[in-house]
Amino acid sequence: MVQQAVHVDRETFSCPICLDLLKDPVTIPCGHSYCMSCIKSFWDESGEKKIYHCPQCRQTFTPRPLLQKNTMLARHHSAGTRLPVRNQRVSVGYAARREPVNNAAS
Repeated sequence: MVQQAVHVDRETFSCPICLDLLKDPVTIPCGHSYCMSCIKSFWDESGEKKIYHCPQCRQTFTPRPLLQKNTMLARHHSAGTRLPVRNQRVSVGYAARREPVNNAAS
């Protein structure tokens, strides 16, 4: 059976707060993903207001959402998926290989 390759880039697996690869990835109700410790720290800073928001889209949440690990992102990270330098694309599948980035103007 042939497995279809999936194209991803480093941005998919990076935390928008610390800009590093996601550690214990969680996805909040609006769909954005962060390291669990990063989003907890971000929300702890604004905890007195009891209104929490997404650092990216600013959607608000009351009460504070419960955080659960995003198992799909965690599986890719723990499986040792090799990620490219920022904005390069790779093929992640049964046999991962690098693909050149074509920056030539059309």
